[in-house]
Amino acid sequence: MYLTVGMGSQTYLHLGSVHDVGTFQRHLREHSIAIPCDEELIDGGSSPLAMPLEVNGRKIGNRFAIHPMEGWDGTVDGKPTEMTERRWRNFGRSGAKLIWGGEAVAVRHDGRANPNQLLINEHNRDDIARLRDALIDEHRRVLGSTDDLFVGLQLTHSGRYSQPNVKGRPEPRILYHHPFLDRRVGLNPDSQLLTDGDIREIVEAFHRAARMAHEIGFDFIDVKHCHGYLGHEFLSAHTREGDYGGSFENRTRFLREVVEGVRAIAPRLEIGVRL
Repeated sequence: MYLTVGMGSQTYLHLGSVHDVGTFQRHLREHSIAIPCDEELIDGGSSPLAMPLEVNGRKIGNRFAIHPMEGWDGTVDGKPTEMTERRWRNFGRSGAKLIWGGEAVAVRHDGRANPNQLLINEHNRDDIARLRDALIDEHRRVLGSTDDLFVGLQLTHSGRYSQPNVKGRPEPRILYHHPFLDRRVGLNPDSQLLTDGDIREIVEAFHRAARMAHEIGFDFIDVKHCHGYLGHEFLSAHTREGDYGGSFENRTRFLREVVEGVRAIAPRLEIGVRL
């Protein structure tokens, strides 16, 4: 089964139709695509996915990871609910040894992508700690040890896609105007931009969140720089004036300031970036 895309005779293999290695290898040969592919998949303890990985002297027990996809099932003030805890317990019992963020957690209320997104602050600190503990306890109960488990927390500000108060009511916080993206979230050409002072306050919010994550016991934080959210938008802020736009140095200043502050506050906390 193939999909014809656009004009002309160009076709693309529909991956859902690939039920054996031979079909995939035949497609690679026909299109002169160089992707190494084993004839037989190795499973069990000999599988490459079961091999440990070392990161900065820390052993991660296997190559399976839980990616930070939130359920948007927290409370209106950003605390986890029973459903949130159930999901994190499932992360723990899954056998994956890299928990990449668990889910995206906002560093400020105005940066929540949904009114039920988790929020890390002093008010919710103990609740986030219990969420991590639930994952750790479940992993230990099922697998016997957490020595090679690596658990992080993804920190985010949703920027242009913020909806902190009412689902379906965008409250965007933007760095520059974009004719297409502004229309998507109902902005006018004269809608207010975040000032450099606003940005520095958000940087400080990331620092506070990272400090709490470290004190709670997370092994690393992830500074979200993807999917159009605030961190990502900095990287394309070519038309923005001031300290955080225009040149490459300015467009990367936000990330550098966040990382430098985290390293000063919690030097043993690892830092990841989804870019």
